[in-house]
Amino acid sequence: MGAALSNIILEAERVAGLQGKLILSGITRMTTGQAASALDTPQLISQFKAALAEVKASVRSSGTELPAGNSSPETLRRHMDVYLDLMTQRSLVLGDPLETARRVDELAAETLNIARVSVWMLDAESTKITCTDLFERAGGKHSSGTVLFAKDFKPYFVALATQRTIAAHDAQTDPRTACFTTVYLKPLGITSMLDVPVWVNAKMVGVVCHEHLGPARQWNTDEERFAYLMAAFVSLSMERHTGSARL
Repeated sequence: MGAALSNIILEAERVAGLQGKLILSGITRMTTGQAASALDTPQLISQFKAALAEVKASVRSSGTELPAGNSSPETLRRHMDVYLDLMTQRSLVLGDPLETARRVDELAAETLNIARVSVWMLDAESTKITCTDLFERAGGKHSSGTVLFAKDFKPYFVALATQRTIAAHDAQTDPRTACFTTVYLKPLGITSMLDVPVWVNAKMVGVVCHEHLGPARQWNTDEERFAYLMAAFVSLSMERHTGSARL
């Protein structure tokens, strides 16, 4: 069982070493051991092949001739080192999803050099999202409790449900996030947002939100992949915590 999936993992390791395996694990939300024991279903094989394509794209983007706007190889290695650090903290994955969210927020803010990172949970009816943890880097402060309603921010909730990543370089004019401008973005000085949905058992249950203050920021491909890995880690923690889909 899992021979095809294991071969894909080996290919990821061949082209990108340990980092390749970590990216693959983050995207598929399956460890090497889980993949080896899983059935090689067409759906899983397709999912792993798509993840392998992501790994190969990461390798291409970290070459000596990087496309404009992409990070350096050193930055990509730092991103993977942070993810590896999280993956070694098994007590977080298996134990406390709230503490995992706090740790992800802190690491993402530091790694991406941004002011605010937060984890939000969607209610069962998809009518609102509630902030489980917000980390403000400047003061090292954690907070929670803010609620945003779908009826007030419909374009964002539609994008959240249908897109893998919301990379709003100019959040105050982007059609997906401009609905926040008056009541949220301008008062807080937020100019750019990078949001990634959190999926648990094939259901979208929340979002990890990265918020930049100051001049509008152009998110690059490596930063988007890193944000996706952070959301995947939150998903993994929630899935492992007594099968719960809520923090």
